[in-house]
Amino acid sequence: MNHEELKSRVGANIGRLRRERGLTQAELAERINYSDKAVSKWERSESLPDVLTLLNLAEQLGTDLNTLTGCIPEQTTIPAPP
Repeated sequence: MNHEELKSRVGANIGRLRRERGLTQAELAERINYSDKAVSKWERSESLPDVLTLLNLAEQLGTDLNTLTGCIPEQTTIPAPP
């Protein structure tokens, strides 16, 4: 995954999770001590929050970092016993 793809995934997930929780950009921004303009830039994939802010966003949005970034680890298949 390249940087632009990561920005796009994170932005889409922030927006989706924020709306699912009934929050405005301003309300989410206040919870994480950022401006609503920053939240808007993230959701439009114009910038990417730093890792500490991503962790805080995940907590405020009731999710984890893997879900927020769209980086879900691949499932490992365990073979069935013979």
